[in-house]
Amino acid sequence: MYQTPEFAEIAHSGGKITFTVSTDENGTRYQVAYSSSRPVPSVLIQVNALPQGIVVGNGTIAGLGEEMSVPPGCFPVFVASDSEGKFGHHCPRCRAYWRSGPHPNRCPYCALTTASHQFLSVAQRKYVAHYCETLDNALGEIENGECTIDMDLVADSVEKADDEKPSFYVSEKSQQRKFICPACNEFNDILGRYGYCSACGTRSDLQDFEDQITAIRAQLTTGGQPPENLLRSAISAFDSLVGQYAKELARLVPMTKSRRSRLEDRRFHDLNRIRTELKEWFDIDIASGIKVTEINFAATCFHRRHIYEHHGGEVTTKYLEDSGDKTVTLKQALHEKPEDMHILLGTLIKLAKNLHNGFHELFPPSEQPIKAHKEKVERIAQWKKSQGHDEQE
Repeated sequence: MYQTPEFAEIAHSGGKITFTVSTDENGTRYQVAYSSSRPVPSVLIQVNALPQGIVVGNGTIAGLGEEMSVPPGCFPVFVASDSEGKFGHHCPRCRAYWRSGPHPNRCPYCALTTASHQFLSVAQRKYVAHYCETLDNALGEIENGECTIDMDLVADSVEKADDEKPSFYVSEKSQQRKFICPACNEFNDILGRYGYCSACGTRSDLQDFEDQITAIRAQLTTGGQPPENLLRSAISAFDSLVGQYAKELARLVPMTKSRRSRLEDRRFHDLNRIRTELKEWFDIDIASGIKVTEINFAATCFHRRHIYEHHGGEVTTKYLEDSGDKTVTLKQALHEKPEDMHILLGTLIKLAKNLHNGFHELFPPSEQPIKAHKEKVERIAQWKKSQGHDEQE
């Protein structure tokens, strides 16, 4: 699937918003209409804002024949997506930027959880202010007539110089790591590699790690890399995974300065030490449900990784003492069998899942987006079954 390059500007989806003002003996009223004919994805949401342009809450777009529910003294403001059907967001706490669907619940970086309108981007807030000013002026100056906000002009001005763009110019920017959350199916586009899903709050680290292990398995199968190199890559990936969760635990869990420093600065080279500390400090048992033989073999592989990285693959006295490996002798050059590597990769996945689940036992994801996704999947499956579709399709 084609992905927008990193940090590329993404144009607005365009469209026109028309305010129709009418005045009679009962006073002044207005209607709002949105239209678009651009051949790009477009998603429309509503927020409620004061006439001064201050957003105060989320709104719900009314269906055909329904009345909009708007708090007294507020304007309903329609906000359209970028030309990929996504929305940019800024966190009000850490100020970081990302893209996702229209209704984020959590910052993917600092994990702030709040109402989705709080995550409107800086550019979207400027647009909301312009929208409210335009509508307020129309109500004060037009008795019977129309005025329009032309977002097609905004969409077409991506390539223009800054001084040629509208004052309420809105565009978005692609980030670096695009992923679909496996828990709630939300699209996320974040800076860096790891973060929280902005809809449900599920960490993306496990998904990223599984992708890396899949790539390593492919190389192991095709012989693209020696098994010894792949062992180093696999354990380095697991090391990074543990480091990311450790940083979050250090940030989110109250603890002493000394313990926090140990978590933030340590490299996780010793599997048995990782197990002990995570269990004693956070009651996270990464070895839960895994055979002792698998754990012991993985622990030996962690020691072997150090030999490959620092001793050219030759067995040292320290390796023999630390690993307890009785199958090799001092100065022997280590080698890995492909079948053993597959066992190791499977064990690393199990360890990673236990760490992921243990972390989210302490910091649970939001249930509503996950439940909504499951219900949607079930409805689709039931519909396919009712239509006689093959379940394998």
